Amino acid sequence: MGSNGSDHDYVQCGCHNPVWNALKDRLDPVGHTVASQSRSEQQQAIEAVGESIVFTGGTIYPLRDGNMDERVEALGIHAGDVVAAGTLAAVEARMQALGIAYRKQSLNGRTLLPGLIEPHAHIVQSCAMEGWLNLGAIDSDSLDEHKNQRLRPLYDWSWLKTTIRDNLPEDSTAWILGHMVDPALMPFEIVPGNLNKLLTLHCGPGDEIGNLDTIDKQHPMLLISASMHTAYLNTAASDAVYKKTGIRARNGVLQEAEVLAAIKTIPLKQQLDILKIFKHLENYFDTAARRGITLLYDAMMDPMSKLVLSAYFLTRPRKLRIGYAAACDGTAKSIGQLPPYRAASREEAKRIYQGSVKLVSDGSNQGLTGYQSTRYCCETDFGHSRGNFNFCDEHQPAPVETPEAYKALVQNAIDTGWPLMIHANGDRAVQFTLQAYADALQGGSALKKRHRIEHCSLLNEDSLQTMKLLGLSPSFLIGHVGYWGYVFKQAIFQNKAEQMLDLCQSALDHDLRISLHSDCSVTPLGPLRSMEQAVTRKMEGIRDAQGRFVHDPRLQPILNEAECLTRKQALKAITYDAAWQCHAEGWSGSLQDGHFADFVILGQDPLDETVPATSIRDITVCETWKGGQRVYVNSAS
Repeated sequence: MGSNGSDHDYVQCGCHNPVWNALKDRLDPVGHTVASQSRSEQQQAIEAVGESIVFTGGTIYPLRDGNMDERVEALGIHAGDVVAAGTLAAVEARMQALGIAYRKQSLNGRTLLPGLIEPHAHIVQSCAMEGWLNLGAIDSDSLDEHKNQRLRPLYDWSWLKTTIRDNLPEDSTAWILGHMVDPALMPFEIVPGNLNKLLTLHCGPGDEIGNLDTIDKQHPMLLISASMHTAYLNTAASDAVYKKTGIRARNGVLQEAEVLAAIKTIPLKQQLDILKIFKHLENYFDTAARRGITLLYDAMMDPMSKLVLSAYFLTRPRKLRIGYAAACDGTAKSIGQLPPYRAASREEAKRIYQGSVKLVSDGSNQGLTGYQSTRYCCETDFGHSRGNFNFCDEHQPAPVETPEAYKALVQNAIDTGWPLMIHANGDRAVQFTLQAYADALQGGSALKKRHRIEHCSLLNEDSLQTMKLLGLSPSFLIGHVGYWGYVFKQAIFQNKAEQMLDLCQSALDHDLRISLHSDCSVTPLGPLRSMEQAVTRKMEGIRDAQGRFVHDPRLQPILNEAECLTRKQALKAITYDAAWQCHAEGWSGSLQDGHFADFVILGQDPLDETVPATSIRDITVCETWKGGQRVYVNSAS
């Protein structure tokens, strides 16, 4: 088995973070510390006893049994759980019948919902690079929440050059380290009758635009792309990598396994910056709570990541619940190391629970590595005109039929009994994944285990019908539409984007249960933003005559309006159905009696049609509650 000649060290998208893979061994002391703790110590203060409160005086959606129309007058909670929802009289009567002393709390006209769910993100892996310079197109650093989760006003070569020069290290021996670089969101050139051109970052002789040597020649420079498939180096970094590893960057560009080697070349003291990861985790969880998230599902957790999280929570409060899919590289060894399957219990949800296993079949569409049936409409690196597939038969480096090696891998994974999540972006990767699932299920249904396809970006009628037949469910990275929809339509896929990208409404029409995710750090945490992008399908990447992103939603075109979700459908996809996909519907995703008292209080009702759909991401999260304890309050609300 190979990865188009690169073995299993594929590093595409948020599902494989090359920085984390290269540097996680630096955290061995942390891992040994956690492993040495006694079981009782690791389970200290799992969850504080929740308050006893009856909420009323606002809009309350309990979403019981997925009912998106039900509104109730009151909600009663006690000892971390939901006691009752209904009329105020009925809820108070229930609390009194149980002998619960409670206080009443007015919502003051605000809206109370089940806690929002992020069903596909990467926690420790995202935090591994937070000490690096953020060179992404999406503003995720602003203290103004109304600017966050939007494209920066200006994102081009000049912005990149200025930002790096303004942050040059004082130490002459230090490297310039950056992440989230996204050539796909920089200005592109349409070439009628030929391949379109995205900005190409490079070094050495050649054009000044995109040449990293014109920014700084003294400090070695290593920039990781937002898709995490590619690294861009200046000549100083290229020379250093070659001297240490023998790997020569082609015009300053490295891909796949080569990226890992380059990261290990940076100075040790900069590698050790990863030891600050607890501070980055704190910021990550604070952001999640600030955006109303009460359950975060890590889509590819390796053993070291779990140890780091366990160490973090020994001394810090748990502001949200964490589930995860165990990382599996497809080898017999990694599959054999999985514990026997057992559905996660409610008690495990108070700590960190495993719900599934994860495989990554291809790359990133915006990184031009998602595996396609037809070539990209733009120039691509190294001649991979259709992208990369990670599991190929040796004699079939660019397969047109589902590789036998891939079928065997999926069969082995399903045979473990664990629910399976498979990353598939390109339309051919989706096709191969559906075939592999069909062979492995042998006529059975995927619904029982809730097998998923992650991102599931490019679909057609046949693939939707097959998913329905097999009982598979998709989780959509809806930021593909909002952030990259314009470049997909104009330069990368053209008509294919309009016809096939993130067919959310069509999936529901085929009775599939869907969720919406961020793949953080590929896009920022923000379920309300995901809801907005699914409802509006506005292409935020359109530019004005001055080359600035157009922030006025009235001027942003819609990508395939027929695929817009209703508000209720989109809200269900970030609550009730997301909990189902994450194997958490027994305690989360709705405010059923006996469920955890995990909820969010919003300044406005996202289902209220008087609230503009293009402002859903701006709705104020006033409070976030987990287990009957308030873990976030907006001081301005």
